[in-house]
Amino acid sequence: MKRNLSEFEREMSDVDKLESTPRIDRPIGPKEPTPKQLAAQEHAISEPSPNYLRDFLDESSLVMPEHEFQWRRDGTQAAVLDHMKAGQYTSGDVIDLHHKSINEAHVLIWSFLSEALANGHRNVKIIHGKGVRSRPPAQLKSYVGQVLKEHEDVFAFCTAPSWLGGVGATLIWLRKSEREKEATRERIQSKRG
Repeated sequence: MKRNLSEFEREMSDVDKLESTPRIDRPIGPKEPTPKQLAAQEHAISEPSPNYLRDFLDESSLVMPEHEFQWRRDGTQAAVLDHMKAGQYTSGDVIDLHHKSINEAHVLIWSFLSEALANGHRNVKIIHGKGVRSRPPAQLKSYVGQVLKEHEDVFAFCTAPSWLGGVGATLIWLRKSEREKEATRERIQSKRG
């Protein structure tokens, strides 16, 4: 019985089969890490905390001097952000980053947020300026917005109202400390009786 050739088989009838090359056996076991991988491992180990704040500005995070921040982590109530924008929360700590480089700001922001958390302050303020004269514009302001989104203890942040610094300052709402959580639990238990 003769089989009818399909169109594909007719088109492929004059194609020669490729010869297979011998397989290369690679050594089994881990490869030596590259210098770049070793440097990344060293950097990861040297971080002071599991939080990781980049010490460089990601270009995708660039904003303009008049940009207004408004960000909240999933699960954070929208009302929190509304109260912050209205200036209804008092700032426990304030840091001024004017005339600081990205590297200096990296260290200062890290320690500032750590101290604020240790002192039980939920609402803090970073003064960074608009960055009109920096090149690129708003470089430090952009960096602040970038790292606040990356810090696991930051639940929300927004541009301060005009009387608290306007677009040159950012208000931050931090995670509740364990001490505050315990106080809240005790207050709720006392109301229940």
